[in-house]
Amino acid sequence: MEYILNAYEAKEIDRISIKEIGIPSIILMEKASMAVADCIDNICISSHRHDIKILAVCGMGNNGGDGVASARLLKERGYDASVLLVGNKDRATDEINIQITIANNLGVEFITKPKDNEYTVIIDALFGIGLSRDITGEYKKLIQWINSQESCKVVAVDIPSGISADTGKIYGCAIKADYTVTFGCNKRGILMFPGAFYSGNVTVADIGFPRKAVHMVSPQAFIYKKEDLKKLMPKRKMRTNKGSFGKVLVIAGSSGMSGACYFTARAAYRTGCGLVRIATASINTDILKIKLPEAITGSYENGIAEALNWADVVAIGPGIGKDYNAEELVSEVIKINDKPIVMDADAINVLPKCVKNGSIQDMYKLGSNFIITPHLKEMSGITGVSVQDIKEDIIKYASCHQGGCTVVLKDARTVVSDGKHVYINTTGNNALATGGSGDVLCGITAGLLAQGMSSIDAAMLGVFIHGLAAESYTEKKSRYSMVASDIIEELQNVLPY
Repeated sequence: MEYILNAYEAKEIDRISIKEIGIPSIILMEKASMAVADCIDNICISSHRHDIKILAVCGMGNNGGDGVASARLLKERGYDASVLLVGNKDRATDEINIQITIANNLGVEFITKPKDNEYTVIIDALFGIGLSRDITGEYKKLIQWINSQESCKVVAVDIPSGISADTGKIYGCAIKADYTVTFGCNKRGILMFPGAFYSGNVTVADIGFPRKAVHMVSPQAFIYKKEDLKKLMPKRKMRTNKGSFGKVLVIAGSSGMSGACYFTARAAYRTGCGLVRIATASINTDILKIKLPEAITGSYENGIAEALNWADVVAIGPGIGKDYNAEELVSEVIKINDKPIVMDADAINVLPKCVKNGSIQDMYKLGSNFIITPHLKEMSGITGVSVQDIKEDIIKYASCHQGGCTVVLKDARTVVSDGKHVYINTTGNNALATGGSGDVLCGITAGLLAQGMSSIDAAMLGVFIHGLAAESYTEKKSRYSMVASDIIEELQNVLPY
């Protein structure tokens, strides 16, 4: 697990390290600058240092101080490194003034006008994580100039200038970095789109923030790493039977939508649950008995009360449609408060009609036993917020509810939250943009719930595994060709032995 910071959390860790623990800020700045210099060393490793021209473009804050110090270190390593200072010198921080003095004493050149296509590497140290308004005027022109430089690598210090550290939003314009060296912990704005598109290859550098400072701040957001998978998976005891790993009821598939049932049910089985029962339109039952003989298959047209009583976990929604029958099914399921429920696809679309008061608060207060898995358009439908507004701050709309259900807000960076935890998923790729992919995720999540995981843990791990399966597939085959059934079959190569 790795923490992901917003601007406030990053500033607090810095403040606690300096003011409460007592680490001098100039020491943290020196280590940050060393990390930037090391990154540039690695970029230029195949070239002669005296042939490399480096320009550090520095604002007047501590981010600029990191840039000045990086240029000085690179000059000491044999590079041709110069500095362009930008902004009001009367507002310069104490730390950047110290760095300017040291750099002057060591003969670093400070320029006033950069030359076109002159530099091998440009260091972006204009703005740090504190930016909160659109960039205009001379700063905008300078950023546009940096982005226009041909055959030049751009290295951003902590975060590319122009990106919101909280959301990944672009403040009017932003540096398009090839590399970003961020300090202590990664930032939300670097991971979330469109900020991720501007951040290039990201290095998280340890510059000496004490673990105590991080723990005192207790960051809300985090990601999983591949090495976490084995310890996150529910344990399987040796002396067990099929009942030991839970029973999943899949309510899915209107007429002609047998595929949705199949993908959800098979994914639940492939994730390790013991028994799967499918309740679907009667026209789908014969084909499902052939395609997935491991499942118990029947119709929901004569009611689902007995099936609900049988189940340990319910997954509802894939392919059920938006008609009266779908509303009846969802209305019955949302009354349940004693077993985990995964609501996906059409179940989310008809949800507003099944809740007495269709406000955003009511949608989120389904109960802590519920997981809802909307994509952006479905989220817009249940909240009344535009897709564009949700897209600009996915973390906010996934996590703004207090208590209640777990939300899996699906996008290129899926965010999972129960209002307390915020998990940002970094696995997967655009091969997942294929029909039935969401049905598979629904089944994976239900399969984990059946094995005893909590709603929030199953939702986070389900998204993580879903993405790992896509990555595993595309290591060997084209991302153009992956279909939903490939995701399911890849689970056996992803899950631990």
